Amino acid sequence: MNAMAEAKKFRLSLSNLTPVLLVFVLLLSLAVAILWSKVTKLEKSGTVGAQIESVLSVGKIKSYAKNLRLKTKDFNKCLDDGKYAQKVKDEVAEGGKYGVTGTPAFLLNGHLISGALPYEFFQRAIEFELKGGDWTKPDATVKDLVDPKNPIVEVKKVNVVLGDAPRKGDGNAKVVLVEFSDFECPYCERFYSQTLGQIETNYVATGKVLLVFKQFPLGFHQYAQKAAEASLCAKEQGKFWEMHNKLFEMSKTQ
Repeated sequence: MNAMAEAKKFRLSLSNLTPVLLVFVLLLSLAVAILWSKVTKLEKSGTVGAQIESVLSVGKIKSYAKNLRLKTKDFNKCLDDGKYAQKVKDEVAEGGKYGVTGTPAFLLNGHLISGALPYEFFQRAIEFELKGGDWTKPDATVKDLVDPKNPIVEVKKVNVVLGDAPRKGDGNAKVVLVEFSDFECPYCERFYSQTLGQIETNYVATGKVLLVFKQFPLGFHQYAQKAAEASLCAKEQGKFWEMHNKLFEMSKTQ
C-alpha cells in the first residue's frame, strides 16, 4: 500500500473517531462544571477546609457533661479555668517516679505492669498477690510473668501514694491496683473495653481489689490533658467514673 492510500485510510479512521471524541469531551466538560459548582457551594458554606471536631475536644466534653446531668455551669468553669491542670501534671510526674513511661501502666501492690494486657495476665498476678505470693520466689502460675528476658511484672516494689485519686472497691482490700491512663490512648481504651470490666466484676465488686485511677496524659496526644482535667471536674460532682466511661467510649469511635 502506497503512502497516499495510508494517509487516506488514516483520515477516514480519524473522521470516524471524531464524533466519539467530541461526545467524550462534552461529557468531561459537563462533569468538571458540576464538580466546580459543588466545590463553590461548599466554599461559600465554609465546609471546605473545615476540620472534623474531635470527640475529645472541649466542646464535645462539655456536651457529655450535660448528658451526664452535671451542673454544667460549674463544670464548664472548672474546665475552662484549668482548675486541675497542675494536678494532672503532678500525677504524670508522680507516675514517672514509679517507672511509668507509657500508657496504660499499672501498679499492683506496688509492682509495675506495663501495657494493655489481656485479662488472663492480670488474673494470675492478682491471684498470686491474694495468696501472699513473693515475686522474688514466683511459683509455676506466675513464673513466666517475671521472666528476666521479658518481665511483665516488675519484681521491685514501690510505695504508691494514693492521695485523693478516684477509686472503686473496698478500701481495706488486700490488693490495690493503681492505673495510670490517658483518655486519648487507644491501648488504654482497649484495656477499658476488653479487660477492666472483668477485673471489676471478679475482684473489685467482690472486695478483693481496690481500683485506683491516676492521670497520665501523653504529651503528643492533643486532647488528653483537657480530658484528664474534665474527669476531675466531674469528680467534684461525684461523677468521675461516669465521665471516665464516657470519654473512653467516645474515644473508641474516633
